[in-house]
Amino acid sequence: MLRMRICLMILWACIAFLADARPAAAESEGPHASQTDLDAVYTLEHFVPVGPGRKVHMTEKFTLRSWLRYPRRAVLMLPGPIVKASFYDLHTDGYSFQSDLAQAGFFAFAIDYEGSGESTSPPDGRSVTHEFLVDEGRRVLEAVRRLRGVARVDVHGQSIGGAVASELCEDATRTRTCVLSSMLYRTPSEFFKKVFLDPAFIAFLEGQPNGYLPTTPSFYSINIVTRSPAPVADEILATQPGPYPVMTVLRPAYGLPWFDPTRAKVPGLIVQGTLDTIPAATDPEDLRAAYGTRGGGNAKLVWISGGGHIPLIENAPFHIEYKTAVLDFLDSH
Repeated sequence: MLRMRICLMILWACIAFLADARPAAAESEGPHASQTDLDAVYTLEHFVPVGPGRKVHMTEKFTLRSWLRYPRRAVLMLPGPIVKASFYDLHTDGYSFQSDLAQAGFFAFAIDYEGSGESTSPPDGRSVTHEFLVDEGRRVLEAVRRLRGVARVDVHGQSIGGAVASELCEDATRTRTCVLSSMLYRTPSEFFKKVFLDPAFIAFLEGQPNGYLPTTPSFYSINIVTRSPAPVADEILATQPGPYPVMTVLRPAYGLPWFDPTRAKVPGLIVQGTLDTIPAATDPEDLRAAYGTRGGGNAKLVWISGGGHIPLIENAPFHIEYKTAVLDFLDSH
């Protein structure tokens, strides 16, 4: 039934577009579409082949406005180390960023990395390295382009997702912009050193059977949900725990930086909370300065005053300021 509705919606969109084609997104919404029609969010689930016997689970959110926008825009959303695609689609008012992007006229895609969620899992989670995720990301990026006929995709990454995004954006023929959030680049904070670089914690991670870390709600209380409203925290604690490849958490312990943002070729946005306890105070500016130095891209740094490590899921006004900064950036390109 959903697919039939989608087909009818696409047909309506094509007729409206051919009757009144205009280049600006706001002018391409058609004379008869109501605000309710334009804002209704639809969901599709995809499984993208990325190798023999390997598939990446990808959730897509879109609206009628996404189809009517010209030219079409798509955002690929890459999560952090111990969360899944659903992290971007929390069922609490104001906290489904994926739906917000769809209502702004984007096709919004979020993925489960291999080894987590509904994607396939390698036998050894230690094989899910940064390089593994970048290669996987390139294949997913190409699938998004082909699926919705979008030449250049906007890429949004949080934490390790930002590290992957920065390297996907070395290809300006397939990517349009690059948003990096909750980042650690070169210099960690003293808090990060004491908690995540503690030899006992590293040994604990390295000793996980088959290279998978089975997270529990306690993992998310360290630096993820502490600044979130209770309903948001409750949903994250109920939906995100599970097995994750250990290297997504362990990689910073083996040396910083572990990714190279210098070859990025497209405009970048770095969003950081001023009270983030993961990077040293100077680290976000170092990342901004390094971004694109060899590829020709450039980035601007937006500080969320009073925001913590993940402003996207924090109390107001931080999550609102975060979404506004990202949407303004995307709309300006």
